[in-house]
Amino acid sequence: MSRGERIADRYELCTPIGHGAMGEVWECTDLRLKRQVALKFIRPDLFDSDDERQRVIRRFRREAAALAGVDHPHVATVHDAGEWKTMQYLVMQLVPGVATVADLVAEHGPLTVEATAAAGAQIAAGLSAVHAAGLVHRDLKPQNIMVAPDGILKIIDFGLVAVPGATPTRLTAAGEDIGAPDYRAPEQEGGPHSHVDQRADLYSLGCVLHFMLTEKPPFTAPTPALVMLAHRNSAPPTFTSLRPDVPPELEDLVVRLLAKHPDERPADATSVYSLLARHAPSSAPDASSDSVPEAVMDVTRPFRLPSSPRPQEALADDGMREWR
Repeated sequence: MSRGERIADRYELCTPIGHGAMGEVWECTDLRLKRQVALKFIRPDLFDSDDERQRVIRRFRREAAALAGVDHPHVATVHDAGEWKTMQYLVMQLVPGVATVADLVAEHGPLTVEATAAAGAQIAAGLSAVHAAGLVHRDLKPQNIMVAPDGILKIIDFGLVAVPGATPTRLTAAGEDIGAPDYRAPEQEGGPHSHVDQRADLYSLGCVLHFMLTEKPPFTAPTPALVMLAHRNSAPPTFTSLRPDVPPELEDLVVRLLAKHPDERPADATSVYSLLARHAPSSAPDASSDSVPEAVMDVTRPFRLPSSPRPQEALADDGMREWR
């Protein structure tokens, strides 16, 4: 693939913006609708046989159709899907922004309790929509959550999404684990509780909340195998010394999200949203202020100023886009 090449006589390749074991992602111009989109391709060499390739194609198309039915402000939108030169591709919303949650924490350090709650509530709301469509993300991590200039978070990269009840298909390279070890639920590693459902995403959300508050996932170790062993057997660290300003109710939520057994976690993403929203800032702006705050990538903004115009800096910088 090269710049200027056209896909399906509609999408013109502009810039490669990501690659991994499954394939690569390009920023493209949708020539029909005159907009920028992200095209994700699945590598054709992932398959050991033509039968496996056909199974993967059928599964890919089911998942694309299911994702296309998720219409939510905190989930990247699916526009189209197809096949080009034996490669399956997915056309998705190109999220405006210059940062992921991982970038935000790397640049600014741990987030405040209010910002963490606001960001977590947005993620939980997006997961609620994903789960309502019968999907499991399976790879939720700070690098897969984009922060747009107006503070809106969007869940991206559904390359490992699972449709419950579908026959499992290998979409990763041989021998590669599914999901990031630092944020992966214990049941994704197998063992006595190996059934993976939406509650695995809630465990990953607990890991992301811990990361936003402390700059670290709950468990670290020299090797991925030791990290997963800690996920299965070790109690998560408390915030007593790490973040004494974390309210008990929020700490209790993180602990329950990180429960080893799925049955001990919150029932669903909607209930998690309700708990997190209590700690997000008020939606009412400061009555003494004569102007609307113009902070870019302020994750509390959707709660403080719902439906408000985007910050002027974000409007001017709309060309800065990134897909991770």
